[in-house]
Amino acid sequence: MALAIFVRLQVLTNAIDVKPDSKALPGMPTGEKLVNGLAAFVLLGCVAGALIGIAQWALGSHGHNASQADSGRKKVGVSVLGAFGVGALAAIINAAINAGGTVH
Repeated sequence: MALAIFVRLQVLTNAIDVKPDSKALPGMPTGEKLVNGLAAFVLLGCVAGALIGIAQWALGSHGHNASQADSGRKKVGVSVLGAFGVGALAAIINAAINAGGTVH
């Protein structure tokens, strides 16, 4: 009984084939523009966060306030990592899609 169910599930899973197609639905160019605009907005936030962090770091260092300088340094680091994430996200997702496509 269990073997019959397993064989039936195996046959069903082999019948399904998914291939992402950007031309399959209307509105895909608009969606891509929205995502690209959102990425630009996030990068703008990363630049603003880095500038605020640099200012806080400099003022904290100048005022001998180690806590403020450390907080500013962390803000700069997080902003740089955020910008890296936005830039690398497409490559990471494409690598995951390619790796997932090899699973049989």
